[in-house]
Amino acid sequence: MAHVPLEELQRRLQEARTKIEEGSQYTHYKSPDKPYIIKGFGILEASEEVAVIYENQAGVAFIRPLSEFLDIVTHENRQVPRFSKV
Repeated sequence: MAHVPLEELQRRLQEARTKIEEGSQYTHYKSPDKPYIIKGFGILEASEEVAVIYENQAGVAFIRPLSEFLDIVTHENRQVPRFSKV
C-alpha cells in the first residue's frame, strides 16, 4: 500500500480541527457525567486515518478514529452522537 503524502495528512488533521475543538470537553453517550478533554489529533500509523486523542479526569489518554468519534449510534432506541460537546 502506498503511503498518503505528508501534505494530505496535514490537510486531514487541519480539517479535523474544524470539526472538534482542541481543549474542549466532550461526554460519551454511555457516561454523560464523565467529561473528556480533547488533547489533540494524530494519524493512526496502520491505516493513516485521523484519530482524536482525548483524556479522562484521571489523566488517562485514549485514541479513537475521528470517524468513530463523530459517529451517530443507537442508544435506548434513539440515534445519538457517540460524543457530545459540553
